[in-house]
Amino acid sequence: MQSEKEDIRKCYIGGRPFEGLEKKLRRQEQLAQANNKGNYPVLKVLVVHGIGSPQPGYSTRLAENLAQALSLNRVQETIKEITITHPMFPSQDLGLLRLTRYMNANENREIIFAELTWEPIIAKEKQTINFDNSGQYSFRRTHINNTLKVFLNDTIPDVMMFNGTSRQQMNVSVSQSLCWLMSEMWESLQIKTAQFCDASAPNRMNRIDDEFVFISHSLGSRITVDALQWIANIFSDITKLEAIHAENVQIPEKPAAAPSQTNTMSNFLEKKHLLQQKEFTVFMLSNQLPLLQMGQLKPGVTARIADICGPNATHAAEKLFSKTHLIAFSDPNDLFSYALPPNFIDEYLDSRLCPTLTNAILNVTSITDIFVGQFANPLAAHTEYDNDPRVIGLIAKGIDQSDIDPGVAEHCTWLESVPDGQ
Repeated sequence: MQSEKEDIRKCYIGGRPFEGLEKKLRRQEQLAQANNKGNYPVLKVLVVHGIGSPQPGYSTRLAENLAQALSLNRVQETIKEITITHPMFPSQDLGLLRLTRYMNANENREIIFAELTWEPIIAKEKQTINFDNSGQYSFRRTHINNTLKVFLNDTIPDVMMFNGTSRQQMNVSVSQSLCWLMSEMWESLQIKTAQFCDASAPNRMNRIDDEFVFISHSLGSRITVDALQWIANIFSDITKLEAIHAENVQIPEKPAAAPSQTNTMSNFLEKKHLLQQKEFTVFMLSNQLPLLQMGQLKPGVTARIADICGPNATHAAEKLFSKTHLIAFSDPNDLFSYALPPNFIDEYLDSRLCPTLTNAILNVTSITDIFVGQFANPLAAHTEYDNDPRVIGLIAKGIDQSDIDPGVAEHCTWLESVPDGQ
């Protein structure tokens, strides 16, 4: 009888403790039991893909693995779709938001799993090099080299266009997705729609009490963090307008603001106050933040986390969120992934997000002994995060001293970092 081969894949987790989806569902269940009317906060997960040309449904494996880990054994038959639009880009396809609802048997635990496909933003421009994948050119390459060339043709342009003309559209795609999730219940969503979510409208952003988690992959992590920083700048500008408006009210010679402007301002400020009490978690699979920061300007507010977010914060009014947990997953054999050094969030992330950091460094693909040494498939190391039991366990259960997935506890080393002053 052949013995089972020992799993020699490594797993190291270091940084702040963080909450998994299970605890959020537990809170949801308690609120559901206390509220017989059924109107209670639910968990919403936004998935943002990375490089390549994924088709709608690309996150199904991840969703089903998480549903199984969380004992959500029912799924709504209807999948709802929102075509993302925005008045700034009236003629451009900004992506597709595809929503699936997973539940337990008692229907007191549910996740609305929202998959964003932003690839249509750049699809047309990427077609300009499709000729290089045609038979006219591909037959001249060796099989392995041709496979690599097709992969590069499908991925490198994404990064170039993100750093070029498509960055704002990608930010809009993520922020519009978040606006929809913060505005609608499952029951109120149409099966198919294509319209703009106006966050300033009185009937929008009224589901901020729901819980929100992001799961991103490779370039998607940069897009997600950029979108959150973009939102921080928008609310900062609104706060400045509030100060100007306050001056106008105090000086009689200046014309008073119109009632509609006052209502819009009041609505925005109320939503900003609610967001300041929210915690967000971003699970970044195949994290690329350090690489994609190169050549980019730093955010306007950096190195001020203690001043804005700390227990003795002197500028707490500037924060956008109560806390943004960043969990950076990287495989040392994934040529496109990077861990985050502790000083990165203070130096390169907007302090108003109140970010905290945890690194999960682990092998998501097998390591093979070959005649020249050990080898791990770098492509599998880039794509297999969503099928690794330890990654699923960390997303589902989180990590702290009291609650940890059994597989993570057995196969991973956990070193908790303690903030200054504790």
